[in-house]
Amino acid sequence: MTIFEKLNEARLRYQNAGIKKSGTNKYFTYYELADILPEINKLANELKFCCVVNFTSETATLDFVDLEGDGKITFTSPMAETRLSGGQPCQNLGASQTYLKRYLYQNCFEIVESDILDATMDPKADTNSDSEVENLIKQVQAKMNTMSDEQLDFTNKAIAGRDVQKLKAILSKMGK
Repeated sequence: MTIFEKLNEARLRYQNAGIKKSGTNKYFTYYELADILPEINKLANELKFCCVVNFTSETATLDFVDLEGDGKITFTSPMAETRLSGGQPCQNLGASQTYLKRYLYQNCFEIVESDILDATMDPKADTNSDSEVENLIKQVQAKMNTMSDEQLDFTNKAIAGRDVQKLKAILSKMGK
């Protein structure tokens, strides 16, 4: 089995495993690493791959490594700073790494967090008449997996309010 076949098989098996979200806050439910990792580690053992996460000051990476060959697929994300209320620098670093690790696994295994967006959309909004806002929202959504909780809160409010200025500012800061 090639590394791409292993990744595809792992994604399919993960999707069929029925993993539930256990993380909650006042805005939405989300996957925690404790939800994600047990199933991925089981799949890694069965399919003979390994995931290795590393951080630099600029980048977070997850390497999907074939244990039966020399194949490797790398997933990357820019580093993002987390500021916990009252948190010490080391705690903030740990929080950033934990968030990014979760997002890297979600990216690698295509673990969907659609509830975040669904919860912010106004069902009464006329989505067919405002293509610019819809286009901005889609662009922002594509970048949400790299955001801290604080950034997600701001972004979700911008999406819910369909605030073009805020959406453009988010894209500008994240580099379209």
